[in-house]
Amino acid sequence: MNAQQDDISPPGRKLFGPRGRSVLHTSAWSLIGKCASAANLFVSVPYVLHAVGPEQFGAWATLVSFVFFAGFLDFGFGNGTMNLIAAARGRGSHEEIVAIWIEGTRVLSCVALILAGLALIAVPLVPWHHVLGMPASEAAACRTAAAVVLASIVIAIPLNLAARVQLGLGRGDRAFRWQTLGQLLAICAVIACAYAHATLAALTAAAVTTPLLGALGNTLQLRHTQRAASVATSKTSHKDVATKIRHEGLQFFVLQLAGALAFSSDLPLISAIRGPVDAGAYAIIQKLFSIIPIGLSLLWVPLWPIYRQALAAGDHAWVFRTLRRSLILAIVLAGGGAAVLALGFEQVTTLWLHKPLMVSNVVLAGFVVWSLLEACGAALAAFLNAASIMRYQVIIGIVFGASCVIAKFAVLQAFSFDLLPWTTSVIYSLTVLLPLLALFPRIIKSTLTKMF
Repeated sequence: MNAQQDDISPPGRKLFGPRGRSVLHTSAWSLIGKCASAANLFVSVPYVLHAVGPEQFGAWATLVSFVFFAGFLDFGFGNGTMNLIAAARGRGSHEEIVAIWIEGTRVLSCVALILAGLALIAVPLVPWHHVLGMPASEAAACRTAAAVVLASIVIAIPLNLAARVQLGLGRGDRAFRWQTLGQLLAICAVIACAYAHATLAALTAAAVTTPLLGALGNTLQLRHTQRAASVATSKTSHKDVATKIRHEGLQFFVLQLAGALAFSSDLPLISAIRGPVDAGAYAIIQKLFSIIPIGLSLLWVPLWPIYRQALAAGDHAWVFRTLRRSLILAIVLAGGGAAVLALGFEQVTTLWLHKPLMVSNVVLAGFVVWSLLEACGAALAAFLNAASIMRYQVIIGIVFGASCVIAKFAVLQAFSFDLLPWTTSVIYSLTVLLPLLALFPRIIKSTLTKMF
């Protein structure tokens, strides 16, 4: 009977086993959400570039890139909450799920309040026009735009928890539906502001605040579906749950901070050292090749909590079989996609921007190599995060992040931005991939003996 079912099973079941349907269902909606994000990315760029010119476009792209920091300024508590909820779901403990969600909300609300106070201090004190490589005459506009970004980051911290909870429950499709709506609204808002020749602050606000409407809708839906259970559970103290969230979450925070230093420092460094025009050109290349990690995240995002559920249920065979298959899939898809983008770069950018963007083959080849390494790293990270192999990741993450920033600063001082993706690839190989290959047998042994 099982053999017959395997013969007629869909591709997701053949690739990921009995959990394949859940992976593909979430991935399908994730694909729709990522398509909306990609549409926002590609559609808005030419409108903003035409409306404000290369200099302000570079500042706008840098400001919008700061929103990435919202992903780690929750101090990793969102990922910690998701991991704990996925493990509780694997054990079938509904009361524990509700307790984790309530404590996660409380913790992140406190974090948001603290960061709001720090943002109020940073807005008037930081010379934002220097950070963005803009002249002093644009100081007020840059300060206002930065204030909008900081406010959006603070608001996003508690709102983004709902998406993590939905993923932990195996209902990530709901979160991605709301994400799609938010991104579509952002496209409309940015284009409308560009047509109106709005200020830098208004264009920034349209790009970073409108997607929050989708996160708000997801939060309200989750609260509605969990209302009865949460009312019954909220009267009880769950200090042990909060401690687990903080312990696991802080390790995720350090890991995310190291990643942010390594991956999100490119545009600010280019703006400060080479100027906003170079930052704008690099942003276009970076955004084009971001299609690859965005596309592959359709698999890694749902796989992470499903890995955790399988580990909690003791299904180690499925976990390791799926890990091997996901690595092969990552290499094939990332290698093919990056090669196509590099070979067709001139045609794609001409169609996209309505004018050619001349860049060297060195930087394009660097992005091809980095796309392959990043895809392999992301596939492994989905497993390592689910298995709570955090101490090792934190150590190599700190080394990698610090080394990347130092190396990129030195490279930009002496050369153009062409060598930045090569710099990332070399540092990543030396500090992350090679040590991981050496220690992976020990990691597997630790996973087999751990209780989730």
